[in-house]
Amino acid sequence: MYKYFSILFLYIIPSLVFAQDDKKEVEIINADLLRFSEVNGKKLTKLIGYVQLRQEDVMMYCDSALLDKELNTFDAFGSVHIVQDTTHTYARFLHYDGPTKMATLRQSVVLTDGKARIVTEELFYNMRDKIAYYVVGGRVYREESVIKSRAAYYYTNSGDVYFNGKVDITDPKYKLTSDTLKYNVNTDLTTFFGNTIIYNDESEIHCNNGWFDTKSNIASFGKKTEILNGTQQLKTDSLYYDRGRFAGNAFNGFVWIDSTMGIEIHAKRGDYYDEQKKMYAYQNAFAIYKMDDDSLFIAGDTLYSQEHSATDSTKEFSVYHHTKIFMRSMQGVCDSLFYSMKDSTFRFYKDPILWSDSTQLSGDSIHLIIKDKKADMLTLFYHALIVSPESKYYNQIQGRIVYGYFKDNSLDRMRVEGNAESLYFGKDDKEKYIGANRATSARMAMYFGEKKIQKVVFIEKPDAVFIPLKMLTDTDQKLDLFRWLIARKPASREELIFGTPKKQ
Repeated sequence: MYKYFSILFLYIIPSLVFAQDDKKEVEIINADLLRFSEVNGKKLTKLIGYVQLRQEDVMMYCDSALLDKELNTFDAFGSVHIVQDTTHTYARFLHYDGPTKMATLRQSVVLTDGKARIVTEELFYNMRDKIAYYVVGGRVYREESVIKSRAAYYYTNSGDVYFNGKVDITDPKYKLTSDTLKYNVNTDLTTFFGNTIIYNDESEIHCNNGWFDTKSNIASFGKKTEILNGTQQLKTDSLYYDRGRFAGNAFNGFVWIDSTMGIEIHAKRGDYYDEQKKMYAYQNAFAIYKMDDDSLFIAGDTLYSQEHSATDSTKEFSVYHHTKIFMRSMQGVCDSLFYSMKDSTFRFYKDPILWSDSTQLSGDSIHLIIKDKKADMLTLFYHALIVSPESKYYNQIQGRIVYGYFKDNSLDRMRVEGNAESLYFGKDDKEKYIGANRATSARMAMYFGEKKIQKVVFIEKPDAVFIPLKMLTDTDQKLDLFRWLIARKPASREELIFGTPKKQ
């Protein structure tokens, strides 16, 4: 804290003016004792006790002063106090240059104008242009904020303060460190440049430039912005944040990472809401779910992530409309997708289709369970269909529900429960087609090898019929649910990331 020095009523002595008024020289308004002396050939006036000096609109007070009338300068000592308009400056020492109205103050320096308070050990104050600055380190106080820096320049007319060199702001709501910073005491607008870090109770923000408005609680961050919030991380080159609504908007591309879920989201634009802990991503939006030895890429019109509720921190992830997925061993499409950490299950809704190597899988909905960062189990619910293409025909299996089991992220075996039907095309020893075998059973199982169905086992006795090739009709070649939609299969990760057309 600093101390405001009281201005005492002094005994008025006749003013001594050392030149004509138009030269704007320093006037002596008061002193208890006045002496004339000569030092090194210079004629000086020594003033002692309750010293008052004036130059135009500037009043200066001190305990003692040494005045050089020829140069129109003086040194002041003791309880120095300068008053110009509403600006008050205090120090233990002052050197004042009358021709330039430049004051150099040292030792316990304080400048205050009702808007901000500067505290330093050396301050340069240009009272003609009303600019104050320090270069030896200091602090600026503004309401509840304290700004420390190696150097600062305060333009009192505009209210702009420029800080550089280890800038540090301490505020009840946040803390900030930066290379260079501009602050306006009239508008409470802070603009920062260079490496900047902002801390608050919820997050830590790193950026190279930006601004925030303390009054309206709005901020904007530019190049190389990175926000760390617990297990979540956001990287972007353009971010607008409204602290009043606890909402942020990312533009021109961003990456959002949740290490707990193991999901990384990329998009051109996104919206984030602190209180609800939810995030939307759109415009070329895609996510990467990291798995052992592979990564699941997911794309759609909108990607959405949220913690379940205030009492349940389970995180959920959704994609809706025109959803596509891609990993080396599996690709797929659907309208919408939902993932919950609670059961580590991806749920595919509205016309979902998956391809595992050359096998096509579909159903009214599909669930994919992840265990230990690997695909573990797959379920096709209702109107389930499995299609395995041959060179000319399509082997097919359909049923009410199908369960699939993985080994090293690839399908190892599947089981059909309820209304199981199969249609397989047989070959002779010369690998020529001889006809189709059609069978029905309550349950059946399939085993995969060499990336396709190698064996079908009927768990209960089937009803089967063989149709010779020459008797096959178009109807005989398809089960009721048959459809082959290979044209919709994503061909590469690039198709999800960049929207490139499918490779032919």
